[in-house]
Amino acid sequence: MKKILLVVLVAMFLSSINLFAQVEIEEGVNVYEIDMEVEEALMEVEEALDDMNFNILVSRTSEEQPRMGVFLSDMDFEDAYKIHYPYCYGVYVTGVTHDGPAQKAGLAKGDIIMEFDGKQAKFESKLVKLIKSKSIGDEVKVKIFRDEEIFIANLTLATITSKDTEMILTKDGSKKKKKLSVGNGGGGWIPVWFVDNNEFEDINHILVDYGFNGLDEKGILMHGGGGNGNMGKGWFLGGMGAGYSIDKKKGYGIDGDEIIDVTRRMLYSNAFGGVTLDKRLAITKNLVTSLGFMLGWGGHNLQISQTDGAYDWDELNEDMNSSANNAIEIEKNYILFQPKATIMYRILDWLSIRAEGGYMLSHSYTNGWDAISCDDNFEINNSPETPYQGYTISIGPWFGF
Repeated sequence: MKKILLVVLVAMFLSSINLFAQVEIEEGVNVYEIDMEVEEALMEVEEALDDMNFNILVSRTSEEQPRMGVFLSDMDFEDAYKIHYPYCYGVYVTGVTHDGPAQKAGLAKGDIIMEFDGKQAKFESKLVKLIKSKSIGDEVKVKIFRDEEIFIANLTLATITSKDTEMILTKDGSKKKKKLSVGNGGGGWIPVWFVDNNEFEDINHILVDYGFNGLDEKGILMHGGGGNGNMGKGWFLGGMGAGYSIDKKKGYGIDGDEIIDVTRRMLYSNAFGGVTLDKRLAITKNLVTSLGFMLGWGGHNLQISQTDGAYDWDELNEDMNSSANNAIEIEKNYILFQPKATIMYRILDWLSIRAEGGYMLSHSYTNGWDAISCDDNFEINNSPETPYQGYTISIGPWFGF
């Protein structure tokens, strides 16, 4: 099953450009899930796992499944505010099928389904599971919110033809294609492969000079995390950050009046982070793509120290004057701008696969590198400008959609 999902994801990624040209994209209505108890979340995880096998059967006999004849979408804060909806749960009706069970029961586009058969409809996937738990011909009571009033509708579940499910009926009676949801947002671990255009030339010059191996010119794997949320109209606001560090030690002999054996240590770190803004477009029900950018800050920090481990209270000054106990710390900081493109495929209601590519651009607000001593910064003469610039690639899990 996992191999099949992976193959499908790769195939959809390669064909997304063609799909984008063929599919009519319309904005969906989304939600931030509020007031979610821990017990409910655990129950949803179990149901989602069980539903993986169930969905295979449903796809084979979709015409025989009970349907309400509605098109649904989770709500967001903007939706609730505009219609003065005071509750923290509910599913938005974006359309109804012509002559379907919902239309016959009096439901219309713009209604909010609050309860189905006495159970709260906290979000779309929960309501779908409640409908699937029934049989064709079952009569259920549906509590809805409309025009700041609450109504109870008696609805008889029935089958819906595939032709009906392709269209939605609006309030004025016209028909249009079903809207696709762009998701609600989420977050998770973000691994980033960073390929520096200068192949870490300036940093490796210092490392090699101190007797260490340089950084891999093919790139470095940074680890971080982030998240975002739906602000409405397909815009997602969030933040992310990632970092990399390496710590090495080696024995070293210092030439002087006599050779002194010391332990030399190198600690290098590279990090960035900032605010993200993305515009999402829905390709299919489970596939979305987005264009956006990150605006933030980042930089390099390199510390090199050495010691022979022999300290004497009465000879600390001699140690300071000698090269046996010494240290240097240098850094360079930047303002960063990263345009990026993302594609995301939903596997479960709470789990997606996210792939992203971007390009990091930088502007340094210091000339060259700075040396740090006792929290003071000193300019380093003849130091290079060393741009923070290169490609970024990220593929990993995303909790949410």
